[in-house]
Amino acid sequence: MPEIRPAAPADVPLVARVLEMASRGHLARGAWDLVFPDPGERTRALTRIAGGESSWCHHSLFHVADFAGVPGAALASFDPAVIGGTDLGGVLGGVFGELGWTDAQRGAAVTRVVPYLRCFPDLPEGTWIVENVGTLPQARRRGLVAALLEHALEIGRARGYVRAQISCLIGNEPAWKAYEAVGFEVVEERKDPEFETLFGSPGYVRMVAPLGGTR
Repeated sequence: MPEIRPAAPADVPLVARVLEMASRGHLARGAWDLVFPDPGERTRALTRIAGGESSWCHHSLFHVADFAGVPGAALASFDPAVIGGTDLGGVLGGVFGELGWTDAQRGAAVTRVVPYLRCFPDLPEGTWIVENVGTLPQARRRGLVAALLEHALEIGRARGYVRAQISCLIGNEPAWKAYEAVGFEVVEERKDPEFETLFGSPGYVRMVAPLGGTR
């Protein structure tokens, strides 16, 4: 059985990898590939995002699933109202500065990611959000994501939330089935032709699971 625990600073490299994998899903590239096309800069940026300033991509919001004592998967769960919102502008500004990017490079990165932002679901305050789900290739098919999802939902229930929310790329059938298995159902689709041209998927679905609370 996997052991579920809060992510620690030592897990920042794992969380950085999960951020990259989660944005890609079943696709060859995702949002972080658009923002940081150079692989070296992308790794450096995601490590800074996972371990630097507070944000909804920070390791402190993640739980990790260990299998046989080795970290294999992780996900984040949070309420945007509690963490001060989900705007990554300040965090990205710091990363761009650390990379030495010019204003033109920053503007180009923002432009590249616009089609992604048109499709990615809103993260409403007062909802228990589950995001950035990822398993390392060598740890797949061991039930780690299922255990992490159940644990995240239990945290939301314990804190009294009415519902939980997760996003899923259209066409990512393994993720879709895993989310449905713990009670999530599709409530919204967001599609965009430019998104499909860039990624090979029509867009995203927003999925919601009841938690039974009153908050």
